[in-house]
Amino acid sequence: MVISSEEAIAKGIRRIVALSGPEAERAIHRAERLAARAQVISEEIKANVNIAMDSEKFKTTSKRIQELIDEVNGAQLPYWRKDEIREQGKAAQRTLDGYKKQADAAIAEKVLSEAKELAQNSSQDVVVHVFTAGATSKALDNALKQLKSTKAVMGFSVNEDSGKVLVLAKVDKSLVDGGLKANLWVNEVCTVLGGRGGGKDANAQATCENTDRLDEAVELALKFAQTTIA
Repeated sequence: MVISSEEAIAKGIRRIVALSGPEAERAIHRAERLAARAQVISEEIKANVNIAMDSEKFKTTSKRIQELIDEVNGAQLPYWRKDEIREQGKAAQRTLDGYKKQADAAIAEKVLSEAKELAQNSSQDVVVHVFTAGATSKALDNALKQLKSTKAVMGFSVNEDSGKVLVLAKVDKSLVDGGLKANLWVNEVCTVLGGRGGGKDANAQATCENTDRLDEAVELALKFAQTTIA
């Protein structure tokens, strides 16, 4: 006999459902199969610390975990095994999410390093640069802040998973007063990349779609800024 569920039905009263005979045996075997699946997924994740670098593999594995948890939730299993297997699945997802955070942090560090190098080597008033792919808006914003002596800077980063381009721009007040505004600058780039920008005179950003026209957008961004401040 195995307990399959336990629930409160009134204050101080709980209902317990138990299985016996063939039904109990089936529940036990079902739990063993699900536990084995959870173990396989967990071992695959632990063996591949770079799984977050492969977006398709990452999504597929995350989906497998959720499907397992959903199946466990709806299956008739020994009560204690249900909690155990469900927690095993959640632990696997936490490990997966941890790998993703590490991957994002590595990209952010690389983008920051690129920005620092640009800041050291560039003496131009206007800088337009394509950063490492996969940067978040926060990572790109932190990168642009490194170019303190650059009066106008625009950064791009392609997200290969979504097929979109992130665009951020910062413009010093001295150039804003001269007519170069970050929001207008970003909107000009959007005429090539698609999408729509938003922001203010000094800071603006956009998420665009035409990744295949990135080179054209970079050229346009530089030309627009230089022409405006000339």
